[in-house]
Amino acid sequence: MTSLPADWVNARPGIKYWSADARGDDPAQRVVHAPTGAGPGDGRTFLFLFGYRTASAGDREMLAAELAHIDDDVAVLTRAGYTVVVDRQATRRDLLEAVAAEGTAGVYWSSHGGQDGHLQCCDGDEVRPADLDPATASSALRLVVLGACYVGAHAAAWRAALGGRPLVTGWGRPVTLDRAVDFLDAEDGLDHLIDRWLLTDAPIPPAPNPGSAPPRVRGRTKGLHDRVRTLAHILGAEYGKGDGQYEVTVPLPGGRTHVVRVFAVDGADPYAEGVELCGLEARVGPMSALLTPERLLAGSAAYGRVALVAGDNGTTEIVTQSFTPLDGASARHLAAHCYQVARQADALELDVFGID
Repeated sequence: MTSLPADWVNARPGIKYWSADARGDDPAQRVVHAPTGAGPGDGRTFLFLFGYRTASAGDREMLAAELAHIDDDVAVLTRAGYTVVVDRQATRRDLLEAVAAEGTAGVYWSSHGGQDGHLQCCDGDEVRPADLDPATASSALRLVVLGACYVGAHAAAWRAALGGRPLVTGWGRPVTLDRAVDFLDAEDGLDHLIDRWLLTDAPIPPAPNPGSAPPRVRGRTKGLHDRVRTLAHILGAEYGKGDGQYEVTVPLPGGRTHVVRVFAVDGADPYAEGVELCGLEARVGPMSALLTPERLLAGSAAYGRVALVAGDNGTTEIVTQSFTPLDGASARHLAAHCYQVARQADALELDVFGID
């Protein structure tokens, strides 16, 4: 059996270097933009860190697409006194050092992300909230944008790992490249976050209380089977029975579908106490600071509403809901509620995340 060279260094599981001073990135890919003016950024730094894999042609295309849309942000920040760093090949070490460096006020990290909340780095390494030391986070840190799929759903863990001070936001689920690029240009995207949190000294809002959103409604299926079977037939939908709910896969225009939870629950609101209601709910995705009330409430349906409920990992989930009394409700009436809840959730999902 051949033994490994004595100077082999295993820096991280799966990441191996031949020597202790070896690196998986090209330092020449880091560009520093000096301040061009004075203002709230005096003595502070903002970093654009891109962790796309250097060995992937697809990732290189994604990197190029995003780089083409940050020049205006670099100009705004440098005019306000910030030193701006753009690193096209960011590693785990780059991020750890950036958030701990004195004067770091903001970070935009873009790469792939994992469902467990990790960020992928240019050399294939990964970084997680547990890798950070909250005690060493920069006291100047105000804004951290994690432009990576799924990671926004773990914003609470990242914020805690960064000392609890900065506003941390990101995508809670997969998004298309078009949506990621739109975020860089949209008035309510990165420009808005920079203007609000880095060009002023406005207090950073406290971390959300996990208990501030109501829990997801838990229901029952007793007595619903015939009604669900009939509404599914009207809609041309498939359905199955889950834990305390039926799950109806509603077909929508363009070959799209969306799943609606259908359940029975007793009313508790004034003048509806004890009334048996048919509840219908469809998931959109995790809420984040990237989403404005105007965007969430646009295009409301006649039947249904947009609501926020408690999700996993301390997150808040966006859902569409409808509740209607079962007594006297026709199959067509319930089908209309089900379809509009599905259509509204799907439209929001497409607008926000760009995918089905």
